[in-house]
Amino acid sequence: MTRTLIIGELAKRTGVSAKTIRFYEAEGLIPPPTRSDAGYRLYGPTDLRRLRLIRRARLLGLSLPEVRLLVEQAFASDCAGFTAQLCEHIERQRSVIDGRIAELTALRAELDGLEEHVRHARARMPAGGRVADCGFCPLIDDEEETVS
Repeated sequence: MTRTLIIGELAKRTGVSAKTIRFYEAEGLIPPPTRSDAGYRLYGPTDLRRLRLIRRARLLGLSLPEVRLLVEQAFASDCAGFTAQLCEHIERQRSVIDGRIAELTALRAELDGLEEHVRHARARMPAGGRVADCGFCPLIDDEEETVS
């Protein structure tokens, strides 16, 4: 007979909280488990593997719809077909990450420019000046269009 796990044991073995397991069940990522006579959820080895796949896919940044598709493919495909699909997911995710890196690099450059502007503004500030009156606030005014 196959060993079954209750939700707490499954959570411990997968690193996924019981609350999240119930959420994945409600979302259809894992099938509803059988129940013991006392009403405890009972999970088998396939549920354990499915949940490990879900957790790892989420750690890679896949959305719930992407994870759902991946899990369906994993448990319905042969190994060769699944690995080909997995490579496609990895390439798409890599592309998303590259886009985020480019956005963060642009943001970093913007912050560097803003910091330079702030340092320049601090050097030109009159003592006791107010932002509303100075015309050189780095978040409000362009450096080239300062009000004198």
